[in-house]
Amino acid sequence: MSLQVLEEFTRSRAPGFRCYAAGDKSGARFLASVRHILNAPASTESIIKVRQMLGRHADKVAGFYQHHDGFVLYRDTKSEAAGIELLSVEQWEEATEDMRDWFDHLADEPENDPDHIVTGISIATVPHSGNYFVMPMEGPSAGKIFYADHDGWYESAFADDFDGFLAHVVREPAKLLAEEVGCYTRYSDGRTDAQWIPEEYFPDISGVHL
Repeated sequence: MSLQVLEEFTRSRAPGFRCYAAGDKSGARFLASVRHILNAPASTESIIKVRQMLGRHADKVAGFYQHHDGFVLYRDTKSEAAGIELLSVEQWEEATEDMRDWFDHLADEPENDPDHIVTGISIATVPHSGNYFVMPMEGPSAGKIFYADHDGWYESAFADDFDGFLAHVVREPAKLLAEEVGCYTRYSDGRTDAQWIPEEYFPDISGVHL
């Protein structure tokens, strides 16, 4: 079901955000146009790799990747900014190594990593943030997905499973980007140096008035 919900979400006619300028929330507003990109299906070899890396937690993930080898949501049409990227399978190992480099100090402090994030697998990211969505492979939280933020760590699981992750990233887009994952995604008007922060999401901004 989450695959169908996500695919329907990405078919929005003219998606975008009403935004305010960073540092001036009471000032002018801007409509940022975005697009959603679904990758082609993963190869047979990649699906095998998903099952090898995720073990008993692979079924739902592999099922999705048989349709799409990752995606990019909330991609700005005027800059390189984007909101959420589900990484292609071939990117997992490098992303996981990068995540572990950030948190390698926790390897000697297991009491500070009760959910076994550092030994988990990075499957998604907020582009240009250095932060990853990680699925632990061991312990009581195995199979859940956590947002490992090197600026603030985390308080609880982002989602209870992969389907929950898919549902979460399309549920409240503006709140997701501006609050939940650290406000790293700033949109461009293509004319000024202003950084525009999402305030409200619209499936079709063509009829939205500021």
